[in-house]
Amino acid sequence: MLTIAQKAQILSKAGLGVGLPQENAPLAEWEHRVEEGYVVYTAARAARSLREAESARQAEMLRRMAWSNAAL
Repeated sequence: MLTIAQKAQILSKAGLGVGLPQENAPLAEWEHRVEEGYVVYTAARAARSLREAESARQAEMLRRMAWSNAAL
């Protein structure tokens, strides 16, 4: 399981940084922002992966159909 700091670092590398905890704000608020951002980030990555897999599946199906029709 990733720590809050690791999740914040991943978000930062992805260009979705949540910044550093503010001195005058409770640490729990920053941790909550990191957790929410990480959930959104991972959901978006999963959705993109599913779209890419479906696109690849459809492209392969079209290639097979094209080859089977060419043989007729």
